[in-house]
Amino acid sequence: MIEYFYKHNNKHVVGNSKDYAQFKKDISTKGFLCFMVQKPTDIDIKSLCKDYGFDERPFRKFGNETRSLRYNFNPLTFTFTDYYTINGKVKTSHLLFIIKNNLLILVVSENSKYYSELFHKVVSNARAKKKHSEAYILYEFLHQDAKENYDVLESMDDKASALEKKVLSNVRNDKEVIHEIVSLKKELVQMSKRLWASSKVIFTIKKDLTSITLTKDEMSLLDDIYDTFLHQIDLIETQKETITDYLEIFTTTISNRLSATSNELNMVMKKMAALTIIIMVPTLIVGIYGTNFHNLPEITWKYGYFYMWIFMVIGSGLTYYFFHKRGWV
Repeated sequence: MIEYFYKHNNKHVVGNSKDYAQFKKDISTKGFLCFMVQKPTDIDIKSLCKDYGFDERPFRKFGNETRSLRYNFNPLTFTFTDYYTINGKVKTSHLLFIIKNNLLILVVSENSKYYSELFHKVVSNARAKKKHSEAYILYEFLHQDAKENYDVLESMDDKASALEKKVLSNVRNDKEVIHEIVSLKKELVQMSKRLWASSKVIFTIKKDLTSITLTKDEMSLLDDIYDTFLHQIDLIETQKETITDYLEIFTTTISNRLSATSNELNMVMKKMAALTIIIMVPTLIVGIYGTNFHNLPEITWKYGYFYMWIFMVIGSGLTYYFFHKRGWV
């Protein structure tokens, strides 16, 4: 789907794919033109490339790029990996920017209501401020996008807070928690790399290394975007450190739990050993006097049976006292 904004003198035109064919016949080459194309079809790609002399290859491969990068300087062609939130969920999309004199094309890898609303917001701001240069429109896109990144980072904070509760609650599903910790950290690492790559693209533009001519005000605006990206990268680094701390806390918790289990097992073994020895005392006495030898001196004792019981009770009691004093029973 193609949406466009055209400005020439005091004439402003906003339209879409339905009236694009007629629009091409009426426009002047001197006016400013901005396109947004969502999930471009072969027809869209061939039409734009034929009308404005672009290479088709960036259109066909940008949706699979893993990071922001530059394709070309003239016209300036680069990609962004973009983040935004819908109903609290973080979404990722790939953007392709093509910029040359009085022309800016933004291509989105998927159809999204978010980008349609963003396009119309950018157009409204440009019309209200009466600024229609490709550098200013680019700034407006990036400014709105940078603001959305803070919502994404807030969503990441919410994930980290939920993860913190799981870590501190000492849950028993260790594999699941560790998987969540590692997944969230990988996501933050990937986001940091992509924002850094995006900031390098902005740095290249604001250093006047491209075909875009920037005014002093536009340079300051891009400086603001660049600083915002760096600030967001710093926030991500802080979140990564926090997640690393969660991982250390959780691994320490697991180690403590294993140590406690080992100690409990040792106590059980000590108690079993102590009880075995306590029982061995009367068993030994009974075993001795249960033998069938003919000459057993104590067998003629009048109170020998009672003495045996006294010996068994005293021996067992002393053994119990010995182990109880050492905390085994």
